[in-house]
Amino acid sequence: MINIDISLNEEGQVTDVIMDGHAEHGEYGHDIVCAGASAVLFGSVNAIMGLTSERPDIDYDDDGGYFHYRSVQLNDEKAQLILQAMLVSLQTIEDEYHDNIKLNYK
Repeated sequence: MINIDISLNEEGQVTDVIMDGHAEHGEYGHDIVCAGASAVLFGSVNAIMGLTSERPDIDYDDDGGYFHYRSVQLNDEKAQLILQAMLVSLQTIEDEYHDNIKLNYK
């Protein structure tokens, strides 16, 4: 199961996103849930870094299965909008594959 922990501050801004685990929906290299969640996360982070001034603190496991995004410029409205769009996309995946991916808001 992929667990995605999302931390929001009092204003509803995304401060941290931690994706941990494996979907185990299909065999390694052919898991559509893992591929979808990874594409949404990495595409969103790349968009933030390419389109905004935000330079998040990122930590990840070279072997996969762990990625931590930490916002450093919470007032960057474009970055926050991209993060909110990312959460909508991940929620859509969770709605369809709830046995393989779980979003946890903190």
